[in-house]
Amino acid sequence: MLIRIGSKEELKHLWGNNNLPTKTYFIDGIEKGNIEFWTIENEIDRLLIGELYIFWDSQDKDEANGKERAYLCAFRVDKEFQGRGLGKMLMQRVLRRVIERGFSEVTIGVDNDEAERLTCMYKAWGFSKLVKLQNIDHHYIDKNNNPTHYETPYALYLKKLFKA
Repeated sequence: MLIRIGSKEELKHLWGNNNLPTKTYFIDGIEKGNIEFWTIENEIDRLLIGELYIFWDSQDKDEANGKERAYLCAFRVDKEFQGRGLGKMLMQRVLRRVIERGFSEVTIGVDNDEAERLTCMYKAWGFSKLVKLQNIDHHYIDKNNNPTHYETPYALYLKKLFKA
């Protein structure tokens, strides 16, 4: 498996042939240098099987502030490749990248659809401090180009990073 920074062209391919506002928002963030798209690639057939995005800054400063705190989101590994430690490998590499950029903290949101499983996994990886419960996702843009509002709040967790 190969873990690396993905291109905006690969993001476009991965997200499909649509013009969803969120896709446009992510591409714009990559072009401006505020977002890095990380992927894990199956070396056999060169398919992207996982993704994770780093936001260096966010409208919500509890998520990322452009100085010491970064935000991670859209963390996914294809179902057929889950349970093999690939997500953990991707996360470890992305956390090293955040440290390389001089950041000392990182946050991650917990999707309500799999909150129990994700919370356990993220806590095992050191995302142990609950920052807040939030209803607004500034990185999932609706058809009117506004952040998405959820009736049920989701959790934002923090991990302190230490240089090796």
